Amino acid sequence: MNAKLQSFLQLKKLLVLMEADLGIDNLEQNERDLLAAIVDVQKDDGSFDSDALKSHNLISKQSNATFFRTLRSLQDKGYVAKSSGRGRGSYVLISEPT
Repeated sequence: MNAKLQSFLQLKKLLVLMEADLGIDNLEQNERDLLAAIVDVQKDDGSFDSDALKSHNLISKQSNATFFRTLRSLQDKGYVAKSSGRGRGSYVLISEPT
């Protein structure tokens, strides 16, 4: 097998194991991608703005409808919450989802 494909396979296996260990293996792919992007753009206090998130390379190909539907789904599942007092489009990552 091609060495690059073999490396890709090993990374993919590791990713699947890590997702299971984190308990996010039950999320849809769009949800996992958005969650990863949130972790990347969040501030020290866990807050993030949806506008900054939309241009992240992990989710930049998602349509606006898919983006907001996925963000809402992560809210419903307890991974993120609207940030009170910070204005429209402000959210916070929940460290321990419900």
